[in-house]
Amino acid sequence: MSPPAAGASGVQGAPEAAPPVSGRPGRAFALTLFLAFLAIGGWSLATPLFAAPDEPVHVIKAAAVVRGELVGKLLGGSTSPLGIVSVPDFYATTRNIPACYHRRPTVPASCAPRPSGSARTRQVVIYNARYPPLYYSIVGLPSLLGVGEVELYLMRLVSALLSSAFVALAVATAVAWSRHRVVVVGVVVATTPMVLFLGGVVNPAGLETSAAIATWTAGSVLVFEHLEDPPAGLVGALGLSACVLELSRPISPFWLALTALTLVAVAERRSLRAFVAHRRVQVGLAVVFLVGVAATAWILRERSFDVYSTTPVGRSVSESRILETSFLHNDFYLPGMIGVFGWFDTYSPTFTYVVWYGLVGLLALAGAVVGRLRDALTLLVVTVAIVVVPVAISTSQVHRYGFTWAGKDTLPFAVGLPILAAALAGRSALAERRGRLAGVVALAAFLAQVAAFYEMLRRYAVGTAGSDFGFLEHWSWQPPIGLGGALGLEVPALALLAVAAYLVVRPGGRVGDQRGVGRAASGASSGRLAAPGRARSSVSAALARGGAGG
Repeated sequence: MSPPAAGASGVQGAPEAAPPVSGRPGRAFALTLFLAFLAIGGWSLATPLFAAPDEPVHVIKAAAVVRGELVGKLLGGSTSPLGIVSVPDFYATTRNIPACYHRRPTVPASCAPRPSGSARTRQVVIYNARYPPLYYSIVGLPSLLGVGEVELYLMRLVSALLSSAFVALAVATAVAWSRHRVVVVGVVVATTPMVLFLGGVVNPAGLETSAAIATWTAGSVLVFEHLEDPPAGLVGALGLSACVLELSRPISPFWLALTALTLVAVAERRSLRAFVAHRRVQVGLAVVFLVGVAATAWILRERSFDVYSTTPVGRSVSESRILETSFLHNDFYLPGMIGVFGWFDTYSPTFTYVVWYGLVGLLALAGAVVGRLRDALTLLVVTVAIVVVPVAISTSQVHRYGFTWAGKDTLPFAVGLPILAAALAGRSALAERRGRLAGVVALAAFLAQVAAFYEMLRRYAVGTAGSDFGFLEHWSWQPPIGLGGALGLEVPALALLAVAAYLVVRPGGRVGDQRGVGRAASGASSGRLAAPGRARSSVSAALARGGAGG
């Protein structure tokens, strides 16, 4: 398929298209899956058990679902999210483990007792009893192996594998079907430290967000490059991601609907009509619609959107005061999409936030400048919606639940901003500088990711009042693989992902053979990264053979 004409797309000076795709995205997927799993798995092993939002009840829910209790025995009437489930005592007694450092960032995780308990079944009350069961039915499988910390870490690693698979699907989709692959830069920026953290713990928000990244990526590539002649594989990738997204959490179908509206807004009307005329597209849309109906039916029947809260706002508080407070909470929501870890008590370094706001702003500005007026307005609307929609939802429910929104709740929609903007930039003359863009973004994202991971380790090892560097030798708590082991796993994984992103996006990026992977991995493990020019390599080669050329 030839690149769109300037007159049709509204983008001037689009560079010559890359060679046709090879139709073999499997290797691209496998390599990205491996590297992403190392990075997300690093968070799984480095984060203290249950030091993640609501992780104890998510673990209990998962252990209950795989034992046949999709909801359990409901308590408190039709509008209560509470339910009683029967699980092994070991899983039922996890609720209070993080209590000593919960929302006390100066207290290291060493104060928490180790999980204990027997395999004897007992009943326990959870407040997410009505949540959709898909995520839990997969993540809970290791709990059937027995009771112990190993099973808990295995549950986390299964969650990490799920999230890694959809991040890998996003990259493989771009490699296989995007001619300029600048959209990979958007995937890098969309995959914030918070995405890695959520993917590495037991929380359905991790799967929801990674599925959203894959949905936005496939949707953007489809809308901007293959709308009139959609490849079956691309339609399948979009359909799979969308189905998993809408089955993940109670608000997921809403985010998918907003995503679809956004993609339709930037699509060419004539091409859109041709798109829906394809049989494979009609089948895909029908499947996504039916899954969405099933997901919505579960959510409405079970009232999955009901939230457990003990802090509702009284009716005496004025609406203007509520609205003002909700807007001010964006000071918490926005950083929470980049990286606020633990029970929202462990912030990334300021450096991480500055870098990530800058990267998102850079891509959004580039997309707005090179796109049509309609594209620029769409990016503006998406940006405003990221700020306004959480305020509207939170304000509407404040008398029942209080201010319960968090940054992670907006992520499935917010990840679309850098991906959509990068896809727009890839259709313009800016694509000629895609190598430089990819290099700057990959390096900046790598440094910001490492800084966030390092700060998380320091917080749990000695608390936020502890030593900045000395904690590596004099620690109060460390993960099962040690502080050095955690850094030794995470930093090379992030480095290889950054190198892979650069080599995939740069013009004419080609690889020699598999020896490059070994050299890149060896250099990363020893703290040395091969210069991009030497790494004709490995990472790019496998990706190039797995998908499109150059």
